[in-house]
Amino acid sequence: MTLLLALVLTVGPNPFLAEALEHEGNLDFERCVERLKQAATQWKSTPDELREIELHAGLCKFNLGQKKAATEHFRTALRIDEGAALPPYTSPKAVEFFFEVKRSLRAPPPPMPEHDLPDADFPQDAPKKAKLEPPPRADSPLGPALAKRALPISLGLVTVASFVTGLALGLRAQSVAAEANAARYDSDFFRLGDVARSLAIGSTIAWIVSGLAAIGTGVGWWATSEPVEAP
Repeated sequence: MTLLLALVLTVGPNPFLAEALEHEGNLDFERCVERLKQAATQWKSTPDELREIELHAGLCKFNLGQKKAATEHFRTALRIDEGAALPPYTSPKAVEFFFEVKRSLRAPPPPMPEHDLPDADFPQDAPKKAKLEPPPRADSPLGPALAKRALPISLGLVTVASFVTGLALGLRAQSVAAEANAARYDSDFFRLGDVARSLAIGSTIAWIVSGLAAIGTGVGWWATSEPVEAP
């Protein structure tokens, strides 16, 4: 008797699948799901029948609002046959949902977890993923306040240096002019006079540079000053 029952279960199309499709056509999705369970467990189905069982189970579950279960049935059908397709005249929403499941199976695998995450299942000696980080920024030896005012401070030094240079050239020009006036010969007078004029011009240029640098120092210092908050 058992052998006869086994032969019956392996011969012919799956009757539970046929009944399930009939219930699905009548929009009785709950009975359709019940028959599909029987079709999957109480009959030795062919691969094509198993694919259809999973596809229609997914459709019925989708129509019952059980999208998570429908996803699993569609995935199983696609694993049985990558070319599995829904029957004609399926609702557009169900078709769209089916293609979303199909695309998720074809999507690339998610990236490996970071080794330093606490839940990452890696051996302790596994190599860690290198992290590209900018080099640490060295603090200025002058401190943040002076570093921010490096330009006005530099201009201030230029101001002092130019002023001292202009003063020295001016004093030297006066000394050479005095020597020219005391010269006994015309040749010495004109030669020393040219030198005095050159020194005077250099002194004037140095004082102009000193004045411009002083203005730049003041503007730069004001621009880098912290704003004063109103009380």
